[in-house]
Amino acid sequence: MTLIAEYTGEVDYIKNREQDESDSMMTLLLATNPDESLVICADRRGNIARFISGINNHKPESRKRKNVKCVRYDVNGVCRNLLVVTRHIAKGERLYIDYNGHENEYPTHYFV
Repeated sequence: MTLIAEYTGEVDYIKNREQDESDSMMTLLLATNPDESLVICADRRGNIARFISGINNHKPESRKRKNVKCVRYDVNGVCRNLLVVTRHIAKGERLYIDYNGHENEYPTHYFV
């Protein structure tokens, strides 16, 4: 559970980004009312976290590479998406994350 980075960017309602072509979005808050769900859009104001490689979660061999996960924490009353490692990372090893989390909405069929 070593902290890699916080996933940062502009926060917007998912409904405003439904037609967005960006590949740098991550869910911040899934509300029961979809009009209130929030997403982090790192395309204009992101940090290094947006460059972690995604896995193809449709292939079992690809899922084995996952070594980073996103956890949400309340930090002084503000929800933060933090990326943490799930196992020991060897020097020079590439970082991999499943960008789908629990939603399975992000198309990963063409990922390695």
